[in-house]
Amino acid sequence: MLKQKWILGWVWVSFVCISTASASGRIALVYDGPGVCPESCAQSAADIATQVGYQVRMVGPQALREGATIGEARAFFRNVAVWIQPGGVSVTAARAMTSTLKIAIRDFVGQGGGYVGFCAGAFLSTPMVGTTTTPGLGIFPGVTELYSNYKRFPHEHGVSIERMNWAGRVRHIYFEGGPIIRNFHPSVEVIATYDSGQVGAARATFGRGRVFITGAHPEAPHWWPGSEKVIDVDGPDQDLAAEMARWAGSAP
Repeated sequence: MLKQKWILGWVWVSFVCISTASASGRIALVYDGPGVCPESCAQSAADIATQVGYQVRMVGPQALREGATIGEARAFFRNVAVWIQPGGVSVTAARAMTSTLKIAIRDFVGQGGGYVGFCAGAFLSTPMVGTTTTPGLGIFPGVTELYSNYKRFPHEHGVSIERMNWAGRVRHIYFEGGPIIRNFHPSVEVIATYDSGQVGAARATFGRGRVFITGAHPEAPHWWPGSEKVIDVDGPDQDLAAEMARWAGSAP
């Protein structure tokens, strides 16, 4: 039944987004709903989009209701350049979103839009959400899997500052339960690797659009570590997050 709904939805949403997805749009849609972490994950993503120069609209899982009309979908994506999916719990976000919304995001990117996924947003971008049986958006040609080689801190599950090679430079970046990226298509461009050598950030095209995902949190504000045990020795990495949003929203 889900597969049938996906196929039917694809037919009409494809028609809509051919004329509505626009790389010249200056709006960033930032998901803010179930599955987003409460520690200002959505706001931090929105701050990055604002820094790049996008007008930000926060949207929830019912932003496109189930069975939304062509007119509603057209209005929803008008002048939109990029969809940003913040950190949190990817399975919860995937299950909260209407199937119409997920189909529309996929087609929006395919027709020239951008997608940025931080942590949970990276998990959500692949055909399946991580190693679960929950379908993802299927816009990134690879597999995501929980990164288990990070340095654990007492009483802080999944939290660390990872030393990453990001585009040839060593950066220390906030990490909290994010993925590695593996089994990806040869066309994928690896942007960053963890100290283990496993891929932690990558970008790719999907149709005419662009997808940029990371298992770490370069969008994290300076106060996120919140512990003397978790210290970002080279400071915030929001310049990297800004470059992700800038690149994804600049599809030709």
